[in-house]
Amino acid sequence: MSLEGDTLVFENSVRDNSEPVLFNEKKYNFITDSTSNSGQFSSGQIQFDLSTFSSQNWVSLSEAVVEFPVKITAQLTTAGAGGTTGTQSAGIFAAVCKNGYHQWINSAQLIINGQTIQSQQPYENVSASFRILKNWSQDTLRKWGLSCGVAIDDITGDSEVATTYNTTIGLNNATYSTVATSIRGFDAVNNQNVLFNKGVSSRMQHINNNIASTTVGGRTIGSSGYKNAGKSNVGVASASNSVNTYLHSQFVMATVRVKDLFDIDQFPLCKNIKGYMYLTFNSFQVQLTGGLNTSGSITSVNVTPLTGLTCPFNVIYDSNGGVQLSNTATTTAPIITIIGTIDGTSNNNINSSGPLISNARLVMPYYSANPNTDSALSKVQSFKTLEKIVNPFTMAAGETKNFTITVGVSNPTKLVLLPMYQNLGGASYLNNPEVSPFDTVPATSSPFAKLDNIQVYVANKPLFQYPIQYDYEHWIMNGVQEGANSGLVDEMTSGLLTQQLWEQNHRYYVFDLQRRLKSDDGMSRSVQISCTNGSPTSPDGSNPGFGMKVIAILFYEKNWDINTATCAIQSA
Repeated sequence: MSLEGDTLVFENSVRDNSEPVLFNEKKYNFITDSTSNSGQFSSGQIQFDLSTFSSQNWVSLSEAVVEFPVKITAQLTTAGAGGTTGTQSAGIFAAVCKNGYHQWINSAQLIINGQTIQSQQPYENVSASFRILKNWSQDTLRKWGLSCGVAIDDITGDSEVATTYNTTIGLNNATYSTVATSIRGFDAVNNQNVLFNKGVSSRMQHINNNIASTTVGGRTIGSSGYKNAGKSNVGVASASNSVNTYLHSQFVMATVRVKDLFDIDQFPLCKNIKGYMYLTFNSFQVQLTGGLNTSGSITSVNVTPLTGLTCPFNVIYDSNGGVQLSNTATTTAPIITIIGTIDGTSNNNINSSGPLISNARLVMPYYSANPNTDSALSKVQSFKTLEKIVNPFTMAAGETKNFTITVGVSNPTKLVLLPMYQNLGGASYLNNPEVSPFDTVPATSSPFAKLDNIQVYVANKPLFQYPIQYDYEHWIMNGVQEGANSGLVDEMTSGLLTQQLWEQNHRYYVFDLQRRLKSDDGMSRSVQISCTNGSPTSPDGSNPGFGMKVIAILFYEKNWDINTATCAIQSA
């Protein structure tokens, strides 16, 4: 038996098993948002008034989840004309959410009793992805993954159905011109025969449920049963060339854990909670234009942000369940417009598909404590949270950049960099790669997005003796070890990335900045980064390299004292 096993046996033997029951009741309650109107979220924001939870019961904010309605529609906005009339279609797989429903969240703010625990910063979806990849264990992924829309974008190409060896399968060996084009940029979701994106396939099978009565689900529980059971549903119309026809309607109840949006693991149980939670969301419009006398290909893509910064869904262009444009038009090319947003209305629904909820909800448990427990919990409790500064920057191919993340902040704890290549495949509209409906960014990095010669300066002192070449070993040391038990107990480790996943398309660069002298607590310290874009000016000797956009997130520590009985809180 191992030393840990010996310790466990000893603790079980000496434990006082006559300990009293701590709580006499645990129930879940929910509140609805105060910004939507009959299912419409026209303000681009979700707001919750936490005082609605205020009571003499103990509430657990770190266990709370947010639920909100997502709607994606595909509409034929321009009919094809000329030649033999063709039809356009958008099947049940026309659009699929990017990895994690948190991709629909652009910023998140939390105010408790007048104190700002976390301020609104852009790219909250990137911060949440980092928390999930760092903190979640494989067990958490099994329990919460599909509930939260999380299925890792694994494009290693090791499909379980492969029966022969293929030298051009997987991200490492795929032919560049096949997976990156001037129309779509890098396409990580429409090259399944080459990349086999397991995450997209998994999310499709869980989210894109055909509500038609011919399916097993539709035949056994019916369309109303889908909605009552909380199952996402999709309605599809017959192929058409009639302008303004809706071809696809998808309704999803998205779930995000509050502690994946806010660093509040230490937030204690408290009574009389007061405050507000504000979430702004991402919503996008994507227009696909077909060709004239072509084989049904897309000739142009137009992406328009409606709110936020990130396109939160992928578009599937495929004759088997995806979007398909006619190849018969000779004078006017058909255009299909896909819109994804937070919306709880049933407008433009198809075949009895419809929303599962019409408002956003904040679901939180509360505990009713026994007298001794209640007395023990009623005290002034100290705890820490992490606030952040988000400061993106860009680099040309091969450029070395010295960039100031902040001129001064107290108690910085870690710096996270997510690199994304610009204009892969020559797609000129992808200066901001995160708007792509075909790429998986910013749920991932770009493929092999490499930063070279990295040096981080804290208060003008270098973090490393020499500039480093960051690799998976550094991710393990600086990223995963901040998870469960610092990654030191094998049976209770956290982190979801293998070396192959990190190297290929999950290249998060994490730097631990929290070590300091006690005398440095509270002192303002500057943070700078020096690095080189790993794509040289000419990677293959003839074609140009790629510019890079880097989303830089600096986390810093905030200390609080809270009276758990009254929710009176102040900065420590």
